[in-house]
Amino acid sequence: MRNSITIIRSIIYLAFVSVGILTIFYQIHFEDLWFDEMNSFYVADPSLTFEETILRHNESDWHNPKLFNFILKYFLSFTGYDPYSARFLPLIFGSASLFLFGIITHQIRKDDSFLLTTFLACVSIYVIKYSQELRPYSLLLLTSSLNIFFFLKLINNSSPKWIDSFFFIFVSVLNYSTHPFGLIVFFSQITFSLYKYFIFKKSFQIFWALYPLIIFFYIMFNYNYILFQISFENYMLSFDIRNVLDGFYFPRFFGSKIMGYFYLTLLFFLILNNKKKIFTGNNEYLFFLILIIFCYLIPLLYGIVNTPVLHDRYIIFILIPIFILISCLINEFLNKMIKIVFISFIVILTLSNHYIEIFKRLNTKPQFTTVLNDIKKSGVKNIVLYVPKNSSYLVGTDLVTNYVKNINKSKNIFNFYHYDELPYKLENFWLFCYKPNINYDCKISNNSNYSFLKTIKYFQIDSSFYKLK
Repeated sequence: MRNSITIIRSIIYLAFVSVGILTIFYQIHFEDLWFDEMNSFYVADPSLTFEETILRHNESDWHNPKLFNFILKYFLSFTGYDPYSARFLPLIFGSASLFLFGIITHQIRKDDSFLLTTFLACVSIYVIKYSQELRPYSLLLLTSSLNIFFFLKLINNSSPKWIDSFFFIFVSVLNYSTHPFGLIVFFSQITFSLYKYFIFKKSFQIFWALYPLIIFFYIMFNYNYILFQISFENYMLSFDIRNVLDGFYFPRFFGSKIMGYFYLTLLFFLILNNKKKIFTGNNEYLFFLILIIFCYLIPLLYGIVNTPVLHDRYIIFILIPIFILISCLINEFLNKMIKIVFISFIVILTLSNHYIEIFKRLNTKPQFTTVLNDIKKSGVKNIVLYVPKNSSYLVGTDLVTNYVKNINKSKNIFNFYHYDELPYKLENFWLFCYKPNINYDCKISNNSNYSFLKTIKYFQIDSSFYKLK
């Protein structure tokens, strides 16, 4: 009987994960790359040497660690330097993360809680979208999940194995090297270890040996990056505090204000209803609550001391404690009817929102491919690229040019020119304007030798056709 229940649970678990992976794959090319993704694609050119990649990263993507771009570089060396192939790397990271939500939950409660956690993760529009984005956030989610998994293994094992300790150090350094916000997980683990020591007299001596090693290896691999980051006196996200106050980013995490505030209210209710078990029980609930609090507290304190840095995607791993606490605390109810009502309500609302977000999804990124297809139909092969100057992206024109040339191997179809080098002897051309943040007129000088004929406009892109007078 027990074996058959285990088999059924395993089948449901794998079915949820399969749906999640298929949903990521279903719309993997729904949108083109936006500016930050072009940055990673630009840096990760596999034709560059190791030293050239470092120089390009320092010139273009200096505000991020190098780890993701180098993994992408070697991934593209096998698949070919193509933006469509590149999107499969975050898909792999995001898909692997879906397996871990339930596995982590099962370390805490040996019941059906892991199925609800897995369900919530696999239909999370936030996880899905960032598993389709060519930036390090899907890798951050994966390494954070692995970090928490091995942390819990060490905590729950009276005689920790050296192999678990090794992997805990390894994935911890990977996690913090993927994005500095991964250190929030580290500080949460230290705080929880101290709590266990003072309240339950559990010394966790192994952690006092592992933590210094993690710090040593992290600093060794990221020393220059750390020094550079703390030198900032201001940051591009200085005003994002407004979004923090709007439901602690929950509307962003769950796709809408309605769903965001529903999950936020539900989480608060479950925490208050189980506060005694969380704060005085000998379990891991408090660790996840500490992690949620630190996701906001540490960046906000850093913002007060130095400069604001908090953004929702930087704390994508907050979804791990949110989903786990909701799933486990619902199952703390003794009344089965209450459990059924809560779970049914969550499932119905989440699936409804999931349907809207997937099948009614709006394009929120520049539509390069659509514009290039329209230009291709016009029969004109000359394209003049114009990218507005931005002090944060000193090589912005190079990023866009590199990306556009590699869409469907456009460099073999079109002749590309920079706006600053506009050749006035072309018989005709399309002026291709990309404007991520500012508005401007996508036109050449009125004193030019060309006549303006028509414009193609899509989201964040204007393309105007000119012909020699």
